[in-house]
Amino acid sequence: MEKIVIIGGGIVGMTAAYLLSKQQKEVIVIDKQERGQATYAAAGIICPWLSKRRNKVWYELAKDSARYYPELIKQLAQDTTKNTGYKMVGALCLRDTEEKLIELEQIARSRKEEAPEIGEIKRLTPSETQNMFPIVASDFGSVYVSGGARVDGAALVAALQDAAMKQGATVIHGKARLEKKSETVQVVVKEQHWMADKIILAAGAWLPELIQPLGLQAAIHPQKGQLLHLEWNEQVTNDWPVVLPPSAKSIVPFDDGRMIIGATHENEEGFDLEPTETAKVEILDEIARFAPEVKHTKIAEIRVGTRPFTPDFTPIIGTLPTAKSIFVANGLGSSGLTTGPYVAKLLVDLIAGKKSQTDITDFDPSNAITS
Repeated sequence: MEKIVIIGGGIVGMTAAYLLSKQQKEVIVIDKQERGQATYAAAGIICPWLSKRRNKVWYELAKDSARYYPELIKQLAQDTTKNTGYKMVGALCLRDTEEKLIELEQIARSRKEEAPEIGEIKRLTPSETQNMFPIVASDFGSVYVSGGARVDGAALVAALQDAAMKQGATVIHGKARLEKKSETVQVVVKEQHWMADKIILAAGAWLPELIQPLGLQAAIHPQKGQLLHLEWNEQVTNDWPVVLPPSAKSIVPFDDGRMIIGATHENEEGFDLEPTETAKVEILDEIARFAPEVKHTKIAEIRVGTRPFTPDFTPIIGTLPTAKSIFVANGLGSSGLTTGPYVAKLLVDLIAGKKSQTDITDFDPSNAITS
């Protein structure tokens, strides 16, 4: 039985563990349960089709990732009874003029040709928008797409772990390091050593430290992200759509009046995990432009995570430049929850020697990893 060791138990690592364990591989996941792991802090919006990002390479990956989600969730539901944290509730993309709404609707309809999973597309008036999302400001209309979804990162990873372990995967909590001996690489946790046929590095922002013993450097940087978790006891938010304002911040409603708003993108804070008043004010002020009532809502908690990003914000997916049996995925940044599960599938297909549905040439790890 082929043995595969995965370092990192976030969205990429645990999806890979689940998929590989279903292929009867011997799978060992080593996760140090780092407090700042991005997946556990994050709430994701699965709706890449309305993005105006000019990076076509990113869009193709995100589009294929969104298509993969329902397939994964359906498969997962057969292997675990845990809540996956995923729900297709639709998405509202807000704009303040009819002209902007028409432009956005045209983008959505043109992209539907290659992405039918975008679902139904509707241009909504401000009053129609408020009918779907009661707390939105009255001067915003929206473009609604029924295929938009929300996902709770921590819940999804817990479901993936449960399903993987039921298929025979082993999960070990501890800090892994790589040790090179002649032509082989071992994974070491405390005094335990593992030889593996293949190794997957899904260590997020901690990758540079991990690959140093191999004589490699990674241009992977930590980005601090803060989110506010609100409690809205008087509102039934279970089926509210996710909201994408004309902003770098978003609104993700969950069940039982819970709502997550944010997030910040702080590139100079390193691995600092302290919530700040500055971030709280920034998020509330920005989101209040689109949903004024958030300023009068109870803040249940502020979550802080550390995202990994590359200098040009392009992910890396593939094998290490100097070790073709070591696979790596990194640099997913703020789209980690959208793209993470599909990126894991790309790695699993790569391990199996299968041709990928997505061209990953532009994600070559040598773009960010050098000796």
